[in-house]
Amino acid sequence: MAELLEKIQGVVERVLFEADDSDYIVFRIRREDEDTLLTVTGNGSKPLVGDRLEIQGRWVQHKRYGRQLAASSWKRLLPDTTEGMERFLGSGAVKGIGPSLAHRIVAAFGSDTMNVMEKEPQRLLDIEGIGKKKLAMITESFYEEKKVNELALDLETHGVAGRYAARLVQKYGDDAPYILREEPYRMIHEIDGIGFKTADQIALAYGMDPEDEERLSAGLTYVLYDMTQNGNVCVPDAELVRRAALILRADSLRLHDILQEAIAMGQLDTASYQGNTLVYTPQSYEEEVCIAERIREMTAMKQPKPRTHVELFLDRWQDSCHFSLADKQREAVEKSLQSGMLVITGGPGTGKTTVVQAIIRLAEQEGLRILLCAPTGRAAKRLEETTERKAKTIHRLLIPDGFNGDMQVFEYNETKLLPADLVIVDEVSMLDMEMMYHLLQALSPRCRCILVGDADQLPSVGAGAVLHDIIQSQVVPVVRLDTIFRQQEGGRIVTNAHLINHGRLPVVNADAEFRFVEIQNEEEGAAKVCQLYETETAEAGDKFAVQVLAPMYKNPCGVEHLNAVIQEKTNEPQKNKGEYKNGKTLFRRGDKVMQKQNNYDKGVFNGDIGEIFAIQNDVIYVRYPEQDVKYEGQEVDEITLAYAITVHKSQGSEYHTVIMTIVNSHAIMLQRNLFYTAVTRAKRKVILVGTKMALQSAVQNMRTSRRFTLLTPRLREEDLC
Repeated sequence: MAELLEKIQGVVERVLFEADDSDYIVFRIRREDEDTLLTVTGNGSKPLVGDRLEIQGRWVQHKRYGRQLAASSWKRLLPDTTEGMERFLGSGAVKGIGPSLAHRIVAAFGSDTMNVMEKEPQRLLDIEGIGKKKLAMITESFYEEKKVNELALDLETHGVAGRYAARLVQKYGDDAPYILREEPYRMIHEIDGIGFKTADQIALAYGMDPEDEERLSAGLTYVLYDMTQNGNVCVPDAELVRRAALILRADSLRLHDILQEAIAMGQLDTASYQGNTLVYTPQSYEEEVCIAERIREMTAMKQPKPRTHVELFLDRWQDSCHFSLADKQREAVEKSLQSGMLVITGGPGTGKTTVVQAIIRLAEQEGLRILLCAPTGRAAKRLEETTERKAKTIHRLLIPDGFNGDMQVFEYNETKLLPADLVIVDEVSMLDMEMMYHLLQALSPRCRCILVGDADQLPSVGAGAVLHDIIQSQVVPVVRLDTIFRQQEGGRIVTNAHLINHGRLPVVNADAEFRFVEIQNEEEGAAKVCQLYETETAEAGDKFAVQVLAPMYKNPCGVEHLNAVIQEKTNEPQKNKGEYKNGKTLFRRGDKVMQKQNNYDKGVFNGDIGEIFAIQNDVIYVRYPEQDVKYEGQEVDEITLAYAITVHKSQGSEYHTVIMTIVNSHAIMLQRNLFYTAVTRAKRKVILVGTKMALQSAVQNMRTSRRFTLLTPRLREEDLC
């Protein structure tokens, strides 16, 4: 039974646990009144070993760890004993002072040490090892630590996590209290880790009126940016106001007026289409307008007549390769040099790769400089393997060169153009509006661009539906490959993919290539997936050849639980096998992991998959196909286990075997294009684990989330204002 609120003082002896995904922390202190050790748990700013704290909380009895103090808050006190002062100064809290120097300082000033540090720091020059430069460092650090402590206490007093104090002091210095009270929404753009929800919590805690115009304006901007993070390029003004009103609990008419004011001041952009007003961030507006203009320029550009007799070239190329091209394949090759931009689309087994190979040979014969690229590293690697030519991700092709505000800047851009006459982009269904913008900006006026992809797959994770919109506009020449070629292996996968795409159930269990394993419940399903993964990996001899896919993260057959059970089964702990706990995730040497976000400094990008080959001194070393990468501290948040991944994360990849969960609890995500995308990731084998009801739902459900974008009408030059 919880006891009454109690206030105690003590010195931190050891930090036992610190959560990486929150400010929850567990530490041990030595009580001043009883000289006994006790365990403290709670949420707040991390104390340092040697810190003297005043803690307020309730006693609780933990089933495993016994009696603990569940703290509601704590604040730092200056140490009042010479032992405490020495431990505090030597803990690393004050830059320039280590344990030995701390000992000398306390030996010289005794119980007056903290008074000297705060009010007479020049007296530290009497200590051996402290000169004017070191004194300046110590003084600045001591005062900054003091400011951080005071600000953390102020935040916690207002019910806000004190862990933000250090970042606020580092950014704003003495102005931090003013920012908290008068301009809290500045922190959204200026402090890492503080988004609208945190800034809004702080603003309201420090007394901001919920109806304040600054709050409502920041809320509207937050909703707009949030919707662009979910695939939209623009948002209807009525929908934007409706969502903002729900989040802010504010009046819709007031929000509409504030939105109009932001538009009038140029903070947001708009376009009117078919009676609706759509709102853009300035960056999204520029990207969409520039993409449309550039594509129209490219399609209007008159191309020089090829020196090569294309039909004769194709006849000879077919003879040398000992097969015949389908009519649509020939058409695609012939059109590759006739327009500034061409789209080639088709499902699996329709010969997109063969067409790209033929186009490359023709372009080489014409003496053109060719660059090959794809949105992800895995897609680029596949393109390189099938063409036997160098291919890069679009990021690596353009070469990241820092940021201008929130916008990525590349070395190759409108002022420094790519050295190419022809750029071929594969897996274009994954290409979002932002990267399309940067790529087109870097192409010279005479450069051709060929977009290759499967229009029936899932759209990009980022904003926009670039491939869909370009095809729908009918402005750019499009060749649809529709002949399915017989394949010695993978034929069942190809035919089933086309059945799924036409709303028909796949043929299962007719052979080992495409199987369906029916389950009674999801716990059984997770165990079955784990068993299949182990068997298939052993058969393939390569953990990267087999990939488990799931529509969602949650539930027993979701990504998170599947990763945990597969890791437990296939990569068990051993005495000398390094481990690292990061929040709820345990990493172990030998684990298959995935990079979750682009890291331009390390040269790894969202979706890259590798293997942990070492864990030493809380540092994780991951081997990717192109390089080894080191992760330490907060960088570990960038990776996650990858025995199982979502279907969205698998886009652009190809695996020998795909094991997919398809269960009722994932009904909200069971859509035909998602199922089709998952199946087409496999080269040799597909194993579905789930229920017949879920399987039928995935095939029949054509519902997809609409993405708001005006690229198609812009390409058609329809009336927009």
